[in-house]
Amino acid sequence: MIKRRGGPYPHLRLDLGIKVTQGLDVVQLVLGEGRTFREAGAALGLSPTTAWRRFWFALDLTLPERYGRPPGPIPPQRGTRACPRGRPYLPTLDGPGGPLHRGGNL
Repeated sequence: MIKRRGGPYPHLRLDLGIKVTQGLDVVQLVLGEGRTFREAGAALGLSPTTAWRRFWFALDLTLPERYGRPPGPIPPQRGTRACPRGRPYLPTLDGPGGPLHRGGNL
């Protein structure tokens, strides 16, 4: 029998549709109405940190389309262990042949 490991990660997974909807709502409040992340989070029932993460998730998810590229895989969420700093690596943009590729051995 496999022993199950405890921990918060499997329990905190959010449905992608909800995450995208919340992200687009935060983008609208912050960029469209000029609110702060604290105000946007309060309006949507999110913490300021979660509002900031959803904002960047929505922008990172739509970034390839802004460069005329096909959507790539779901990007990791900024501010987490998967993407601790900066913009996440997006293969459709940063990979070989992508508009933001900087060369190197990929």
